[in-house]
Order: sequence, then C-alpha cells, then structure tokens
Amino acid sequence: MTLPEKIYLFSVGLYIFFFLLFLRYFLWQHYAKKHYWSRRRLITLFELKKLAREKQKKLPMFSILVPAREEAEVIGQTIEHLARLNYPHHLLEIIVITDEKELQKGEPVTTQQVVEAKIREFRKRKSAPILKHVIVPYDFDGYFGGTCTGSAVPSTKGRALNYGLSFIDKNSDICGFYDAESHPELDVLLYIAYRWLISDKKDLIWQGPVFQVRNFFFLSPITKIASLYQALAHEWYLPVLMRQLPFVGGTNLFIESKLLKEIGGFDFNALTEDLEIGVRAFLERNAWPEYFPYVSTEQTPQSYRAFFRQRLRWASGHIQVVEKFKDASGYDNAKRNRIIRTLLLKGEVEWVLYQLAVLVPPTILLLSLQGLIKPVMLPEFLQYILKSFVFIYFGFTYYIYFRYSGYMKSRGLTKKLLALIELLILPVAAFLLPLPYSCAIVLRSLNRQPKAWCKTPRTREATDIAPTMHSQ
Repeated sequence: MTLPEKIYLFSVGLYIFFFLLFLRYFLWQHYAKKHYWSRRRLITLFELKKLAREKQKKLPMFSILVPAREEAEVIGQTIEHLARLNYPHHLLEIIVITDEKELQKGEPVTTQQVVEAKIREFRKRKSAPILKHVIVPYDFDGYFGGTCTGSAVPSTKGRALNYGLSFIDKNSDICGFYDAESHPELDVLLYIAYRWLISDKKDLIWQGPVFQVRNFFFLSPITKIASLYQALAHEWYLPVLMRQLPFVGGTNLFIESKLLKEIGGFDFNALTEDLEIGVRAFLERNAWPEYFPYVSTEQTPQSYRAFFRQRLRWASGHIQVVEKFKDASGYDNAKRNRIIRTLLLKGEVEWVLYQLAVLVPPTILLLSLQGLIKPVMLPEFLQYILKSFVFIYFGFTYYIYFRYSGYMKSRGLTKKLLALIELLILPVAAFLLPLPYSCAIVLRSLNRQPKAWCKTPRTREATDIAPTMHSQ
C-alpha cells in the first residue's frame, strides 16, 4: 500500500472517530433525562411550607442579583419577569446593580432611569417583591467589602457583583444570579427552596441550564447554529460535565449567601468570574454545584464578531483559571491537581480536538485535488455509511431547531422559513464555532490574550411576544 493510500485510510479513520464522538450526544441525553429531567416535578408553595415545618426550618429568603451596565433596552422586561417568580414576595428581593460610568456617557435613556422608574411602579402595586437599585461607584476597588480609591477602576461583572453583595438583606439565605436579559422559569425559586430544605449539606450551589435562543430570529446564520448547540449542551451535556467539574455559569446560578461571604465573593479580575468561584468554592469549602432542570432563556450575540469576542473571553478566562490555581498554595494538592487536569481536558485538549475534527473533511478534499492522497476502494456498505454522516449532521441540527423553537421569540413565518435555509450553512459554522477557543490558546502562547473584561452587546427585543416554556 502506497503512502497516499495510507493517508487516505487514516483520514477515513479520523472521520469515523469524530462521528463516534458526535454520538456521545445521545449518551448525554440518556444520562440527563434519567437523573434530572425525568425527575422534575411541580412543587407547590403549600408543599414547600409543609416540608419546612417537617424539617423545622424556615422558608429561605432569596436575593436575586442582576448586574446591568448599559442595559436600558432589556432591563425593564427582566425586572418584570423576575417580579412574577412564584415565591412569597416578602422572601424575595431583586437587586439591580448598575455602573456609575454609564451616567457619564450622556445617553438619552440610561439603565438607571429604567430601574428607578420600575421602583416607583413597584411602590404603587399591591403585591410586588422588594426592588433595590445600587450604583457601583466609578472608583470602587472591586473587592467584596471593598472601598473607593479616588480614581477610576475598570468595570467587570465580578466587581459589580461584589458591590451588590454588600446590599443584600441580612436575612438572605440564597443569592441568585441572572444576566440583564434573563427570563427564568417562574417556578425556579420553589425548586431551589425545595432542594435547600431537603439538603443536610452545607455550602450549597445550584446551576441551571441557559438556553440562549430567545433572540434566535435576530441572529446571523452562524450564531443561529451556535445558539442551538449551546442550548443542547446545557440540557444534555452540562449535567455530565458537572459530575467532573465544579462548573458554574454566571447566570441561572444560586449560591448560599453565607458561603459567598465566607469565601470573599467574586474575583473581580477574572475574565470568567463564574468558573473561578466554582473552582475556588470547591477547593476552599468542598462545595460542589448541583445541576437543576429549570431553564432560563437568554440571548446569543447577534453577529459572529460579537460571538467571537464573547467566546474568546470565555476561553481566555478558562485558561486564566487554570494558571491561577495550578501553582496556588494553601489548597489540598490532590484536589487541586484533579481539578486542573479536568480543566485542561475539558478546555485546551477538547478545543484542539474539535478544531481538528472540522478540518478533516476539507483537508481530505484539498489533498485529493492535489493528488497527495489516493482513495482506496472501500466496501460498498462503508461508503454508504460515510456518505450518510452528512445527512445525519444536518438532520440533527434541524431536529434541535424544532426542539428549542418554543423558547424563541417568534418573528413570523417568513423569518422561520429563512432560518431553515440558513441552517444549511452548518459546515461553515462547524469550522468557525470552535475558532475563538483555538485562538485563545494561540494568543496565550504569544502572551496577547484578552486581559480586560468586555461587555456583550444585547439585541433589542419586542415586548409583546413572550417565549413559551416547555416542560421537559
């Protein structure tokens, strides 16, 4: 057998190997459904109060923190949505955290104005949760319980959250975190309260799935596909990942208030303050997050450029967390090394693997056109199988489109038909979606990685159409 023939067979082997990796989705689905989604059930306030009496505990008080810098277009809807959460209003406070620097820009409508208007509305209502508005001073140093320095300090999400934590009610038991465009399911607090009441553990953390598809019909073709596979990953893969890593995202996240204070809040310098606090909570307090099957819908960046910047920050933040803890002292070496190994496997190793996977087909084509590889006659049944892979990938993408369509704000039949056509760009998307993660590795090797936290732009949404929440 000649060398070009051997290269061809090796390439075919890689193609089959990566398809087998794709089939893991169905193993993940089985696990997630068996252990979480099939066990999801309706929890009533009556049942919750009865359980609290049996456990001789009180119903927990929730503090929901929403960092919102330059979010005037979406924050009003988010506040209204959070105000409708099914939970006793006297045990719920919503804290919107804005940034003083926004006021210095001279925008005609600011996030602060929208929030203050909502506070005035809430005061006139007969039944509404407590709504607080705190503004992070331009010179706040960023530490939990920190001070003002007299000079401007860069704005980050972790910095805003640390400032907001100083304003939670003294009786707060659990802090919840949502982004400025988050729309969680209305029974989520009942479920978290239920898990809190039945648990005998300390230092509890809960992380739920985030489906970033609500603005689907506003997205570019590439980010449409990204939003679908992100939602699928949060529904099927995240429960598996959280068995291996103390992973938390920055939204649809709940952490016991006492734990947050004892570990000193968030690292305001971290590009991914959520992953950092999950790892640190485990290393310092042995706290391991629990996945919960209640969805929050959010947005995906509209353009590929904005998507690239967001994912590049996420990937760079992942690498930053690895570097922060790999040589950190004061932690149990076995625990730390275990987490570092898993972070590397789920980070750099898998990113490179996925980028290579999408390079295999075009590489085979290019080498064939140049005569550098020579196709070998394969059994006919194997040829049919290999050709079927393309149809399976496309069919699966259309399947998840219809699976999550109920979470999207509908824009009419024309937009839906156009979206179906745009999904045909899947092969191009398959190459571009892992690219920010691959670039993060390259940039870090050159010491040119992002060092500053950057805000993700939002899509302006209509207020008259609400997404439908599916029961799983």
